[in-house]
Amino acid sequence: MSHVEIPHSSVNRNNNEADYANYRLKHVIQSGPLIIALPAAFNFLILFADLNIIQEQTTRIIILLIRVLYSFCLLLLLVRIKKIRSFQVFCRIITFFETAGTVIFLYVFTRYPHPDFMIQTLGVITIIITIFLIPNTWKNMLIVVGITEVSFLLLSKLSLPASEVMNFWAGAVYITIDALLCAFFSWNRQKSQHMEFLARQELDRQSSTDHLTQAMTRLKLEEEAERWLHFCRRQEIPLSLVFVDVDNLKPVNDKYGHLAGDKVLSEIVFRIRASLRESDITARWGGDEFVLLLPDSDLEKTAEITEIVRRSIESRPFFDDVTVTCSFGVATMKGTSTFETMIHEADALMYKSKKHGRNQVEFVLPEDVCNSECDDEDAMAH
Repeated sequence: MSHVEIPHSSVNRNNNEADYANYRLKHVIQSGPLIIALPAAFNFLILFADLNIIQEQTTRIIILLIRVLYSFCLLLLLVRIKKIRSFQVFCRIITFFETAGTVIFLYVFTRYPHPDFMIQTLGVITIIITIFLIPNTWKNMLIVVGITEVSFLLLSKLSLPASEVMNFWAGAVYITIDALLCAFFSWNRQKSQHMEFLARQELDRQSSTDHLTQAMTRLKLEEEAERWLHFCRRQEIPLSLVFVDVDNLKPVNDKYGHLAGDKVLSEIVFRIRASLRESDITARWGGDEFVLLLPDSDLEKTAEITEIVRRSIESRPFFDDVTVTCSFGVATMKGTSTFETMIHEADALMYKSKKHGRNQVEFVLPEDVCNSECDDEDAMAH
C-alpha cells in the first residue's frame, strides 16, 4: 500500500480558513436579526422623506415599489438566514444587497428636484458605516464603499451649481475620512475576531489532543465515535475500530527510563498515522493503549491496513537496537453496535492476540464465511 503524504502546512491552512469561515458564519447567524432588521427599517423609514420631497407621481410610485421590495427582500433574508451554510455565500448575498441599496440611493438622489448636498452626504456616510458594520470579506467591503463614494461624488459634481463647490469638496473630505475610519476600525474588529478564533481553536486543540503523542484524547474520541457511528449508519457505510496495545514497553522504561518510553509512544503514533488516511482517527486510550477509528472501512480492508501498521511498528528499531511490537484487535460496526460494544469487542480480541503470542492482528470472521474448520473458535490470528 502506497501512502501519499499531503503537505501538512497546506492542509492545516485550508482547514483553518474553513473553520474560521464557519466561526464567522456562526456569529452572523447569532446577530442576524439586528444585522438585517436595521437596514430594512432604515430603508422603509427613508421612504417617507422621499415621497415628501418628490412630487412627480410616476417617480413616487417607482420609488415606493423599489423601497418596499428591497425591505421585503431583506426581511425574507432575515427569515432564511439560518439556512445559509457557508460564510462565502452569506458574503455574496450581503454584497448584492449592499450594492442594490447603493443603486437605490443614487437613483433616488438623481430624482430629487433640488437635493441638499450636505444632507445627502450624511446619507452616504450612513451607508458606509452600515457596510462596515455588517460582516463581509474585506475586499467586498472596500469595493462596495469605493463604488458608493465615487458614484455619489461624480453625480454630485455633475448636478451641483458652481456656488456649492466648497460644499462639494468638504463633503468629499468628510466621506473619505468616514470611509478610512470605518475601514480602520472594521479591520481591527476582524483582526480581534480572528485572534479570538485562534485562541478558542488552541484551547480546543489542547483539550482534544494528547500532549505527549499528539494523538486524539479519549474524551474527544468518544465524541467523534458517536458522530461517525450516526453518520456511517445513516449512509450505510462500514465503520471499523482497532484497539492497539504496546507489547513490550515496560522493559524499555526499566532499562532506558520513562523519557525513552515516551519517545517510543510518540514514534508509534507517527508510524500509525503514516499508514492511515486523512479521515482515520488515532487516539490515545490510556498509558500504552491506542484506538484507531476507520470510517468507510470494512473488516477486510481494516485488517489489511492494521497489518501494514503492525509491520511498520516492528520493521525498524526506535532507537539504538530497541524494537517494540504491538497487539491489535479489530471490530466492525454491526446493526446494534455502540461505541462501548465496539471497544469491548476490539479490546477482547486484542487480549486474544496477546495470548496467541503478541504482535498479531486479531479479528472475528463474519458468520457467512466461517467454515467448519473454525470449530468453536470465532477469531483468527494473522
